[in-house]
Amino acid sequence: MAGDELSDHPDEPTLRALFDTVIPVDDWPGGWEGGVGRLLREHGSDFMSWSATALANAAEAADRAANDSHRRPFAALAAAEQSAVFASLLEREGAAGPMHDVTTVAYQGFYGGTREPAGWQMVGYSAIPEGVDAVDAADPPGIDAERLADSYDVIVIGAGAGGGAVAAELAEGGQHVLLIDRAQPMRNSELRGNHLQGKRTGLYDVRVGPHAGNPRVIEHSDGTAELLHGEGDALAYGLNAMVLGGGTRVWQGMSWRFWEQDFRMASTYGTPVDSTLADWPFDYAELEQYYERAEWELGVAGDADSAVGRATPRRRGYPLPAMRSDRTREALTAAGRRLGITTSPIPFAINSVSRDGRAACVRCAQCIGHACPVNAKNGAQNTFIPRALATGRADLLLGAQVTSIEHDGSGTASGVVGVVEGRSGERGFRARAARIVVAAGAIETARLLLASGLGNEWVGRSHMTHGVALAIAGEAPDIKETVGPGHSVATIDFVHSDPHGWGGGVMFDAALQFPYDKAQVGRELASAPFGTVHKAWMRETPNLVGTMAMVQEIPHAQTRVLLDPVVKDQRGMPAVRLRGTAHDATRANVAAMAGHCSDWLRAAGGRRIMTRELTVAPQGQEHSAGTARLSADPAFGACDPRGLLWGTRNVFVADASLHVTNGGFNPALTVFANALRVGALMMQ
Repeated sequence: MAGDELSDHPDEPTLRALFDTVIPVDDWPGGWEGGVGRLLREHGSDFMSWSATALANAAEAADRAANDSHRRPFAALAAAEQSAVFASLLEREGAAGPMHDVTTVAYQGFYGGTREPAGWQMVGYSAIPEGVDAVDAADPPGIDAERLADSYDVIVIGAGAGGGAVAAELAEGGQHVLLIDRAQPMRNSELRGNHLQGKRTGLYDVRVGPHAGNPRVIEHSDGTAELLHGEGDALAYGLNAMVLGGGTRVWQGMSWRFWEQDFRMASTYGTPVDSTLADWPFDYAELEQYYERAEWELGVAGDADSAVGRATPRRRGYPLPAMRSDRTREALTAAGRRLGITTSPIPFAINSVSRDGRAACVRCAQCIGHACPVNAKNGAQNTFIPRALATGRADLLLGAQVTSIEHDGSGTASGVVGVVEGRSGERGFRARAARIVVAAGAIETARLLLASGLGNEWVGRSHMTHGVALAIAGEAPDIKETVGPGHSVATIDFVHSDPHGWGGGVMFDAALQFPYDKAQVGRELASAPFGTVHKAWMRETPNLVGTMAMVQEIPHAQTRVLLDPVVKDQRGMPAVRLRGTAHDATRANVAAMAGHCSDWLRAAGGRRIMTRELTVAPQGQEHSAGTARLSADPAFGACDPRGLLWGTRNVFVADASLHVTNGGFNPALTVFANALRVGALMMQ
């Protein structure tokens, strides 16, 4: 049932009928013609190959049931008879699983798709607004490994937020820098319009990586271990973006400052049993100038006179005005007033007006997890990295994985070794430098340091992300517009407001859901998960409305990033083994915030509210942090206050690995700011 052979498969008439039972033909195409047939033809032999056995089983079960009840094959039945047979199979042990698989594939083909399926137009979804001329921003090509200099002042490993910012700081300060990333050059057009392989909701071989050959081992709380190969579910693997710019290439751009209390969590709340909670070795005041620089050099749109803008000391406002309001902000602001809650526009690293030769945001409906169609989204790839390259003192090496940092065993590193993919295939490379900066992301930074035999016992410990609380309304007014960035309004009233709440967190409207996500929610909210009822629900129900919170995580002593003793990646480097459990303080924090989310949503007219409490992600996510944390004492952290790895003379870290705590906010602005600080201190 794969590829071009699909049309010749004996099950095809049954499968067509099954998909058209899940999504019937009406004024709009049915499931098969609306996208499922194309999806299976184009991808049935690669990432959809999992479905072959499931769909064959479904076809067999459907024909058997139809013959038993009507003495005809399923495809020969009338539509009402097919629906009745399908409904009966959903309730039958042994047949329900294949029918659920059929439903999933139908949703993926009709509402998901790797390019625009019929379901998008049916529900009024358009990835790019009509009349917008997309630009196709491309990565700089970088240099060939054969052209590496004999030696550099600094090698920076990882070209995301931290690596891009520190590379710019060092190159502009006169240092000769080599910036290395394992991403291949990609155009923005390759990173949008594909919802089944997008970063945030991608189910298959996500375009931004990591791809097959990059396994991870996840230890679950029940003691079992799971091997992930790298080409599957983005959420299961950890939402890493292995592309130039890292996560900031496809992020939504929320850009918050941490609060003063976030830098002294242990002093404020104490250290609970089984936690590694600690204070940062410096306070907010030391980072404030770098927050200001990050906001202005990255380009953040916000309102300095709002509650968010006034929450932390600042000497300067935002460089760009806040994103314009919408129905969601207006409705939730009014609901907040009824509850006594203060709201603010969200600060985004997005051009609300044109800046630096790049256009203003066109409010496309697929901002989160996708590259910007007009290059209005500000990330390391179109701000700091071009600045570094413009100095003429920075080289960019793409498609290169550093597998080890070379050192003399007494704390002095001399360079790196790795594998680079070139036009003639893979080859090993070696680069030398006086100093090394690791900025590969919290998990990969710890992995590289451990594999290189560098650092103390704190490397890999205190891995944290955020707890997440979510409330979704099954019924709500039509207040969620089909526009980006996808979030609009926030309240910080529950940040550090409860002395027993362990920091709380920011709360904002839930993201605009893509059509496939809405279809999946409809399994629960529509009165039937298939057929005319579900299709009508998709067409007639307004965009789902929700609220969510980014909740301060209290790092658990048992949460670790380790090297697996057996599993290796395609280059022979040990894979990471991830172990994690939620601390009771995090669970309590998330539960409290879930209640606040529900209250705010109900005040906005939400009904039939479903809540979710997500308290631990051992595989990490785009907010992973803490695995090489800062400390003034090597007994309590992996790096000194400058970012220098304890036990070394010239190895620094400049990404979220340094975070001692991760705040109740998205941490990217803090990553940028602290990387600028690390770079500035390295120049002294």
